[in-house]
Amino acid sequence: MRPETNIPAVIYCRVANTTISNKGDALVYQEARCREYAARKGYAVAEVFRDAGVSGTAVDRPGMRAMLVFLKEHGPQNEHVVVIDDTNRLARGLETYVRLRTEIAAAGGKLESPSIELRDAPESRLVESVLASTSLFLR
Repeated sequence: MRPETNIPAVIYCRVANTTISNKGDALVYQEARCREYAARKGYAVAEVFRDAGVSGTAVDRPGMRAMLVFLKEHGPQNEHVVVIDDTNRLARGLETYVRLRTEIAAAGGKLESPSIELRDAPESRLVESVLASTSLFLR
Protein backbone atom coordinates (compact mmCIF):
# COMPACT_ATOMS: atom_id res chain seq x y z
CA MET A 1 0.00 0.00 0.00
CA ARG A 2 1.42 3.37 -0.96
CA PRO A 3 1.40 6.30 1.47
CA GLU A 4 -1.11 9.05 0.77
CA THR A 5 0.76 12.26 1.37
CA ASN A 6 -0.95 14.64 -1.09
CA ILE A 7 2.41 16.31 -1.60
CA PRO A 8 2.58 17.80 -5.09
CA ALA A 9 5.53 16.83 -7.26
CA VAL A 10 7.03 17.72 -10.61
CA ILE A 11 9.46 15.66 -12.64
CA TYR A 12 12.48 17.02 -14.48
CA CYS A 13 14.20 14.96 -17.22
CA ARG A 14 17.16 15.91 -19.41
CA VAL A 15 19.22 14.34 -22.16
CA ALA A 16 22.13 15.93 -23.98
CA ASN A 17 22.38 13.61 -26.97
CA THR A 18 19.82 14.56 -29.60
CA THR A 19 20.13 11.16 -31.28
CA ILE A 20 18.99 9.47 -28.10
CA SER A 21 16.40 12.15 -27.32
CA ASN A 22 14.87 11.83 -30.80
CA LYS A 23 14.21 8.17 -30.08
CA GLY A 24 12.71 9.22 -26.77
CA ASP A 25 14.12 6.24 -24.91
CA ALA A 26 16.23 8.13 -22.37
CA LEU A 27 13.54 10.67 -21.53
CA VAL A 28 10.87 7.97 -21.31
CA TYR A 29 13.10 5.88 -19.03
CA GLN A 30 13.86 8.82 -16.74
CA GLU A 31 10.22 9.82 -16.51
CA ALA A 32 9.13 6.25 -15.77
CA ARG A 33 11.67 5.90 -12.94
CA CYS A 34 10.63 9.24 -11.49
CA ARG A 35 6.92 8.39 -11.73
CA GLU A 36 7.51 5.05 -9.99
CA TYR A 37 9.41 6.83 -7.23
CA ALA A 38 6.66 9.45 -6.83
CA ALA A 39 4.00 6.72 -6.69
CA ARG A 40 5.93 4.83 -3.97
CA LYS A 41 6.13 8.04 -1.95
CA GLY A 42 2.47 8.89 -2.58
CA TYR A 43 3.29 12.14 -4.40
CA ALA A 44 0.83 13.62 -6.89
CA VAL A 45 2.74 14.43 -10.10
CA ALA A 46 1.46 17.78 -11.37
CA GLU A 47 3.79 18.30 -14.35
CA VAL A 48 6.72 16.81 -16.21
CA PHE A 49 9.42 19.12 -17.60
CA ARG A 50 11.91 17.95 -20.22
CA ASP A 51 15.03 19.25 -21.88
CA ALA A 52 16.21 17.27 -24.92
CA GLY A 53 19.49 17.94 -26.65
CA VAL A 54 20.63 20.26 -23.86
CA SER A 55 24.00 19.98 -22.15
CA GLY A 56 24.03 19.43 -18.41
CA THR A 57 26.58 22.23 -18.13
CA ALA A 58 24.00 24.78 -19.36
CA VAL A 59 22.04 26.67 -16.74
CA ASP A 60 19.56 28.36 -19.06
CA ARG A 61 17.34 25.60 -20.48
CA PRO A 62 13.74 25.85 -21.74
CA GLY A 63 12.40 22.98 -19.62
CA MET A 64 14.23 24.17 -16.52
CA ARG A 65 12.97 27.74 -17.00
CA ALA A 66 9.41 26.47 -17.39
CA MET A 67 9.74 24.36 -14.24
CA LEU A 68 11.06 27.28 -12.19
CA VAL A 69 8.18 29.48 -13.40
CA PHE A 70 5.71 26.72 -12.52
CA LEU A 71 7.16 26.37 -9.01
CA LYS A 72 7.08 30.14 -8.42
CA GLU A 73 3.51 30.46 -9.71
CA HIS A 74 2.32 27.71 -7.41
CA GLY A 75 3.65 29.59 -4.45
CA PRO A 76 6.03 29.09 -1.57
CA GLN A 77 3.12 27.96 0.64
CA ASN A 78 2.76 24.89 -1.59
CA GLU A 79 6.25 23.40 -1.78
CA HIS A 80 6.65 20.86 -4.58
CA VAL A 81 8.97 17.89 -4.62
CA VAL A 82 11.15 18.01 -7.75
CA VAL A 83 11.98 14.45 -8.77
CA ILE A 84 15.09 13.91 -10.89
CA ASP A 85 16.32 10.50 -12.03
CA ASP A 86 19.90 11.21 -10.93
CA THR A 87 22.10 14.20 -10.08
CA ASN A 88 23.70 14.18 -13.53
CA ARG A 89 20.26 14.62 -15.14
CA LEU A 90 20.01 17.92 -13.28
CA ALA A 91 23.52 19.12 -14.06
CA ARG A 92 27.02 18.26 -15.13
CA GLY A 93 29.60 20.05 -13.01
CA LEU A 94 29.52 21.37 -9.46
CA GLU A 95 28.93 25.04 -10.28
CA THR A 96 25.91 24.31 -12.48
CA TYR A 97 24.52 21.78 -10.01
CA VAL A 98 24.75 24.14 -7.03
CA ARG A 99 23.26 27.03 -8.99
CA LEU A 100 20.27 24.99 -10.21
CA ARG A 101 19.71 23.35 -6.82
CA THR A 102 19.69 26.82 -5.24
CA GLU A 103 17.26 28.20 -7.86
CA ILE A 104 14.93 25.23 -7.39
CA ALA A 105 14.91 25.71 -3.61
CA ALA A 106 14.31 29.46 -3.98
CA ALA A 107 11.33 28.72 -6.24
CA GLY A 108 9.79 26.40 -3.64
CA GLY A 109 11.10 23.03 -4.83
CA LYS A 110 12.71 20.24 -2.84
CA LEU A 111 14.91 17.84 -4.81
CA GLU A 112 14.45 14.09 -4.51
CA SER A 113 15.73 11.18 -6.58
CA PRO A 114 15.21 7.43 -6.78
CA SER A 115 18.99 7.10 -7.25
CA ILE A 116 20.30 8.98 -4.23
CA GLU A 117 18.93 10.39 -1.01
CA LEU A 118 19.15 14.18 -1.26
CA ARG A 119 19.01 15.79 2.17
CA ASP A 120 20.21 19.01 3.73
CA ALA A 121 22.53 17.15 6.11
CA PRO A 122 26.25 17.90 5.67
CA GLU A 123 27.16 14.32 4.72
CA SER A 124 24.45 14.27 2.04
CA ARG A 125 25.62 17.59 0.63
CA LEU A 126 29.19 16.25 0.52
CA VAL A 127 28.10 13.20 -1.51
CA GLU A 128 26.09 15.46 -3.86
CA SER A 129 29.12 17.72 -4.33
CA VAL A 130 31.37 14.78 -5.17
CA LEU A 131 28.84 13.38 -7.64
CA ALA A 132 28.33 16.79 -9.27
CA SER A 133 32.09 17.38 -9.46
CA THR A 134 32.81 14.04 -11.09
CA SER A 135 29.80 14.07 -13.42
CA LEU A 136 31.77 15.91 -16.09
CA PHE A 137 34.12 12.93 -16.36
CA LEU A 138 31.52 10.14 -16.26
CA ARG A 139 29.80 10.20 -19.64
